Amino acid sequence: MSSSISSSDGVNTARRLFFRIWLTILVAMAIAVVGVRLFAMANGAGSQSLLGRVLEAQEAIPRIAAEENDLVLFFGSSMVEAGFSPREFDTFVAEAGGQTTSFNFGFGGLNPLFQDYASRRIVERFTAEERRLELVLIEFNPFQATKARRRLGEALEESYVAMLASPGELVEIALDDPETGIRMLEIRYLRDGVSAEMITTFFWGEPFRAPPQLADPNLEQDEDIMARLDEVIGRLNQKFEEEYPDYDGSQWYYPWRGGGTIKAERSAETIAIVEEYYSLSANDYRMAVDRQSRIDTADIEELDFDPELVDAFIRIVRNFQQIADHVEVVLLPKNTDWIRNPPEALERQAAVLARIERETGARVRDFQVIDAVSNDMFSDTTHLNRYQGAVAFTRFLAEQYAPLLD
Repeated sequence: MSSSISSSDGVNTARRLFFRIWLTILVAMAIAVVGVRLFAMANGAGSQSLLGRVLEAQEAIPRIAAEENDLVLFFGSSMVEAGFSPREFDTFVAEAGGQTTSFNFGFGGLNPLFQDYASRRIVERFTAEERRLELVLIEFNPFQATKARRRLGEALEESYVAMLASPGELVEIALDDPETGIRMLEIRYLRDGVSAEMITTFFWGEPFRAPPQLADPNLEQDEDIMARLDEVIGRLNQKFEEEYPDYDGSQWYYPWRGGGTIKAERSAETIAIVEEYYSLSANDYRMAVDRQSRIDTADIEELDFDPELVDAFIRIVRNFQQIADHVEVVLLPKNTDWIRNPPEALERQAAVLARIERETGARVRDFQVIDAVSNDMFSDTTHLNRYQGAVAFTRFLAEQYAPLLD
């Protein structure tokens, strides 16, 4: 009898010990997850801050699908976000007799791998709404498809794919690679899109990153220009609040169809401030730093392309071909004062463009150097400014595509 009781007590003790260990591990994991979420929140990181513009644009698709006119969508990078004015495009097309409602789906920070997942969600939503688009323009951004750009995005891949993939795609990833799949599920549903690698790479590593080493070491920042630029930016922010009291803070704002403000809406005083901002911000030091940063992080001049990113871009084109009557690939204007590609880089680019056209059947149009856009219409070495470059390029696009849209 005594030995039986002793054996039973031992089993119960072992079970209690196992439960306590299991509970301790569970509590520790919960504390760790909460700690990561709090750290991310303190640094303004999360699915909304990282991919808020993408998610807001996707949520707008049912409303877009209900529009009566022919639908035009321009999909691409931050260069599209800055350089395409959808409302003005519609005005310019209307002058030629067409009726369109256009949307800017330009999203910064996404290489073609991430854009592929984003485009799948767009296609799914338009398919669900049973609405086709008349025209989709897809930007091919050469420096987004390089090996250097792929390396830059490695720390983001699990987070961005976890947020952009569908539940079914995450299950497929988990079946193929359980460790990665489970980690992605945790990132999506427990970490609000912020991975541990993202934290260590960007939040802890960023303060220790060395500034770009300029080709001309004699270039120095003019403190007087920077002080004045800060003043001008402050005045612009104040004028924006005065002139757009109904703006709700969205990263992708439906009344502007994902684009930005329009010059005709602004006061003469604001336009004068904007012109001073353009003049101040285009100083040689700032432009040189921006150029060197693009070289260091994206190989913008030599263009050593990453085959997997090119494959992903081809999938993007094929995705949109499912829901659009016309799909074309375009290259946006290039600031040739600052970005100069050697002949061998241009040959590599031409080979990639020929492959895209061959494997998708979509027309590829290179608008990197066009008379309609000059180098003084850029806000930096890659982005068109809003009231000069974006307007000129948008009008140019309307002239190119109006015959297709009338």
